[in-house]
Amino acid sequence: MVELVVLAVDRDDDIGRKAGIATPVIGRERNLEAATKLALEDPEDSDVNTIFAAVKTYDRLKAEGKNVEIVTISGDERVGVVSDSKIAEQLDYIARKLRAKKAIVVTDGSEDEFILPLISSRFSVNGVSRVVVKQSKTIESTYFLIKRMMDDPKIARATLAPLGVFLLIYSIFTLAGYPGWGSGAIVLFVGIYLLLKAYGFERALEDYFDALRQSLYEGRVSFITYVISAILIIIGLIQGFNVLWKLYNSPVAPGVIPLVVSFIYGSVWWMVAASLTSVAGKIIDHFVEGKPMGRYKTLPFLIISSGLVLWGGSIFILSGIENNIIPSEDAMFYFLSSIAGAVIIGLFSVLPKRIRA
Repeated sequence: MVELVVLAVDRDDDIGRKAGIATPVIGRERNLEAATKLALEDPEDSDVNTIFAAVKTYDRLKAEGKNVEIVTISGDERVGVVSDSKIAEQLDYIARKLRAKKAIVVTDGSEDEFILPLISSRFSVNGVSRVVVKQSKTIESTYFLIKRMMDDPKIARATLAPLGVFLLIYSIFTLAGYPGWGSGAIVLFVGIYLLLKAYGFERALEDYFDALRQSLYEGRVSFITYVISAILIIIGLIQGFNVLWKLYNSPVAPGVIPLVVSFIYGSVWWMVAASLTSVAGKIIDHFVEGKPMGRYKTLPFLIISSGLVLWGGSIFILSGIENNIIPSEDAMFYFLSSIAGAVIIGLFSVLPKRIRA
């Protein structure tokens, strides 16, 4: 049993991906070996300095007569729920093995400090040390720092990818003779990008492309269905904008909400088809590989139910617009029918599980 543990945190698992070291790494000598191996693999990685700083803290506390141990923990390249779950498992293991009650946390930046609630729920945190690598204040050092940041896949995806899309959009509209449309499209893209970042949907896009790449490498049917799904989404976006454009150019000014609803009306079934195609690929893969299908059995029903609700609601809202693109005579019938159909289909996805239970 130790009194205090010095925790070096590597949330994105550089030590595992680059040096092939499994964590937790417990003990001074093992941590020095791990830091040296990581330094040889990537001398520029800041986690090297984190581990050495943790060792220095350990040595100082040891010299003061403290009963202390040093541990390096890491998460996963997929920073978020996946990495934090792995860190939580390692913290539980450390708490059982060392039976320490207090901890000093050593990190290389604010991102690693997001796991402080995980640590404080298991240990009493006596201090947090952030390691900052000293840089010369010259143009060359600034260039080197920016280059290093751009080489980081996480930073590159968050900065270079949007910038590339901005330039591509503007150049396409400029070559077509509509630079004003290009500026508007960029503002629209920025708004969508910020919403995706705010609600964490960018992770879903990354997971989609990761799944697409993995299915290609492993020769799965889902690769084909993912490609088809992406094409259907693009067609749906085009159809949605087409309906929106027709309503926008109608004699009566429709307002913002009807324009948004018209986009949903024009694109909803294409999006439903894209979702069903993607789920169908996963179902086929699981069937071929003999894996349990689990939630994939109910997803098609829920997707169709959602599509019916959106379609019926959009018809009802658009029916109240003068000179609208939707006939108003049977709007209420379509709306109520879509709601009833959505409920019935939704029950089909739930009742079998209730009956088995």
